[in-house]
Amino acid sequence: MDNKELSELIRRSNGGDSDAYIKLYAAVYRPLYKIARFALKSEDSAVTAMQQTVKDSFAAITGADISGIGAFIEWIVKILCTKIKLQYKTARDDDEDIQNEEGYSVRKGLDSLPNIDRLVLAVSIICGCDAEKTARLCGYTQNTVEVCLTNAEVVLKTGLLSQV
Repeated sequence: MDNKELSELIRRSNGGDSDAYIKLYAAVYRPLYKIARFALKSEDSAVTAMQQTVKDSFAAITGADISGIGAFIEWIVKILCTKIKLQYKTARDDDEDIQNEEGYSVRKGLDSLPNIDRLVLAVSIICGCDAEKTARLCGYTQNTVEVCLTNAEVVLKTGLLSQV
């Protein structure tokens, strides 16, 4: 799907066209899921965050001031980040699989990070954006994002290097 088609889907979705929104969401759900799964410890929590994101974004898109695909992606990632932070506050993010795993793995390393670090790292890596944009998407300050990224780098490198 090219940018012109996506822009048309955004326009139609803004007008309340649910079929257009389904196609638009289908074009972006994979990277959104990657962010959710990267940032949350369990598959169930990631699925819940995605379900809440699609539900709330569909309800909010009618009349939203979204001018293009870039703006749509930023808008929906912000919604997803809000849902992930809500998961951190309200749901038990199961980590039974991690406890049973022996040795070090990237997943185990990620799950050892504080929630804020995992979310910041997920958005930064999956969206490929700098600290300023990551801060805007996650709802944190740029300084907080830079600290989170540094902390995550130190923890993950230490874990990976301990396996050499």
